[in-house]
Amino acid sequence: MSSLSTFSKQSDKGFWKYGHLIFTGFYLLPLIIDFKSFTTNQITMSLAFYIAFILLYIKAINCESTNVTKLFVPLLLICFSATFFTSGTPTLFGFVAYVAGYTYNKTHRVYAALAIILTVLLSSYISGMAKLEYFLSVALILCAALFSYGIAAKRERQYKKREQESATQLEQLAAIAERERIARDLHDILGHSLSSIALKAELANKLQKAERFEQAGSEITQVANLARALLSDVRHAVTDLKQQQLAGQVEQLKQRLEEQNITTNVVLNLPALPAAIESELCLIIRESVTNILRHSKANKCDINLTSNKQTITLNLFNNGDCKSITPGNGLAGIKQRVEQLNGQVEFEAKNGFRLTANIPLS
Repeated sequence: MSSLSTFSKQSDKGFWKYGHLIFTGFYLLPLIIDFKSFTTNQITMSLAFYIAFILLYIKAINCESTNVTKLFVPLLLICFSATFFTSGTPTLFGFVAYVAGYTYNKTHRVYAALAIILTVLLSSYISGMAKLEYFLSVALILCAALFSYGIAAKRERQYKKREQESATQLEQLAAIAERERIARDLHDILGHSLSSIALKAELANKLQKAERFEQAGSEITQVANLARALLSDVRHAVTDLKQQQLAGQVEQLKQRLEEQNITTNVVLNLPALPAAIESELCLIIRESVTNILRHSKANKCDINLTSNKQTITLNLFNNGDCKSITPGNGLAGIKQRVEQLNGQVEFEAKNGFRLTANIPLS
């Protein structure tokens, strides 16, 4: 089933899907008002045409525009034939006009409108309708009004369809962005450690084949240590994903640094943050701390997060031995995260390493 058909069925639910058929009851007014002047045959045929019209009309408004002509023509024939038995057919002509406006495209609407007008004129003159002017004026006014309403209803349906498609595209883009974020997280957490493990395992294998068992054993020990550190990182990452709260995560990262004898000073002075900004800040700081633990050989670290109500400023400094900066995947990932928040980040190597990021709050 096409997306348009699915959308139409979903969006047209409710009273006004079929509730407006109540107004077709005006077709029966002449029979009700002047019942005694109608013969049994006229009453029977009028009711038969009415039932047939309702059934075809329901099919028509649920039909694709490419197939509606097969129903539109019989609807017009019913209106034409019913005019010979009752003067209530202007109501039915109006509903046929609604079908034309609702289902046809711009070009086909013109032909449908002409066909409706011609049928109204022919049926009224051939049937010898009494009060011809009244019949024609009511029929043509109803047709014009319901034809216009049908066009408006179709435009509304198309607008809602585009709106739903836009919402679907946004959901898809959000899902893609989330997959990319998770991919970056996995790379940041696993990439470097797994590469080191692979290289050291290969080196240990070569040393063992060369019967340099002591060195091979040392490399295997380092592989085990790297694996344990990686497992710890994964556990921390899982914890981070479960509780994306900035203050708690900064405290945990501080503990990790101090466990490695890195004196850490934290200044955290922020208002309540949007979830997206808080989550990205958590990941930026975590990646920075991971880099410090792996590469810096520092014994002091400062983490300062402040805000001036318009901009969040992150200053992260460590006094490790850093004379130049060679951006790797870690720093590239941090830069990408900051830029996704419409912020700017700078890296500086001066008496250590300093990261300065400015992120707008709005």
